[in-house]
Amino acid sequence: MNRRCIELAIASFFLLAALGSAWAQSAEEQLKKLEMDRAAAAVKGDVATLEKQTADDYTFINLYGQMSDKSQMVDAFKTGRTKLTSNELSDMKVRVYGNTAVITGKADVKGTLGGKDSNGQIMFTRVYLKKNGKWQSVAFQQTAVANP
Repeated sequence: MNRRCIELAIASFFLLAALGSAWAQSAEEQLKKLEMDRAAAAVKGDVATLEKQTADDYTFINLYGQMSDKSQMVDAFKTGRTKLTSNELSDMKVRVYGNTAVITGKADVKGTLGGKDSNGQIMFTRVYLKKNGKWQSVAFQQTAVANP
């Protein structure tokens, strides 16, 4: 009887470990998709999606070192000061820490950011926080990649 209990406990442990790993992978894939959807929304100028995916206390530091909040970021899209024609993401790495996630990656961008022409490659870090079961961006920072 004790042997059966031990076998059941071991099987349960492996099942829970597998489910936990699948959940973590699922969260990673969910966040990658969210980031790709956000990049597409930026190109489309889909302000409603950007507002929905952005926390009210959001902070954005653009590749020119300028800082803005959610309302300033949204306003830049509405007024056309920020207009992207292309935003291709690559090399994304997602790390999930409970209800917080950090995504790093590269983007090839074309368009205007904050009224300035912005064509080229950037490296980025975005921080997401899970609130009420939904991921929202709370911080985003870009760095231009220097051409050698």
